[in-house]
Amino acid sequence: MNKTDVVTQTSQKSGISADICEKVIKAFEEQSTDALMGKLKGVKNNRADMVAGIAEKTGLVLEDCEKVLKAFEEVAGKGLSDKLKFFK
Repeated sequence: MNKTDVVTQTSQKSGISADICEKVIKAFEEQSTDALMGKLKGVKNNRADMVAGIAEKTGLVLEDCEKVLKAFEEVAGKGLSDKLKFFK
């Protein structure tokens, strides 16, 4: 599954346009890198903080960011499961 497929499927699941989904996913990628570095340094990050940071960074509505991330998690999780065939 390539990035275009992920964005398209996330858009379909969330009901939010693909261009907004792409912005949120890109911001999530950047934010998750920062969160990982913070965890390594002992800083705690939670989902609400991450969503708020993404909404602030993208200028999008918090609820839309949450919908996109929820759909993205499902799409990415299914993609990984299909690739690994671990859960079958």
